[in-house]
Amino acid sequence: MSGDTQNAWIRGDLIIEAQTLEEAEAEAVRCYPNEACGFLIGPASETPSVNECVNEVNEADKYHALDPEHFPRTAKTYFKINELRAARAFEAGAKAGRPIKVIYHSHCDAGAHFSGEDSATFASAGTLMWPCSFLVISVVGGKVVDKKLWAHTPGTDDFHEARFTTR
Repeated sequence: MSGDTQNAWIRGDLIIEAQTLEEAEAEAVRCYPNEACGFLIGPASETPSVNECVNEVNEADKYHALDPEHFPRTAKTYFKINELRAARAFEAGAKAGRPIKVIYHSHCDAGAHFSGEDSATFASAGTLMWPCSFLVISVVGGKVVDKKLWAHTPGTDDFHEARFTTR
């Protein structure tokens, strides 16, 4: 999937509307000290364009409460999007011509790095789980201090920082 030219946004180099980025940042601040998460969407016909934010529920605490052995982390240090709901959202967005181009999440009192946990969640055996890039928003002390876009490195389970601009 990483080499997919149809979903070129997986490589980054995106233009995220300022209001869309502000909505994701506001959700990250609202959820602090827990991690926020959601999708950034844009028209398929305009590959780099991202102009809609859809917030999702971080289900990390729910999974931790049900099975702390297999889900030892809580929403303070981990995010978990409902995979069935995400799969349906990716499918619906593709059909509507408004695909999910980015999954965003926040890191609380930590940098905007793509963690080992993030990599293990979204890539396996060199294959990307979802056809998108990933935005990490760093919230420290309840304020956004940084944000970075991450893209999958094809053929690996690694991610690299990718370029994005706002307009």
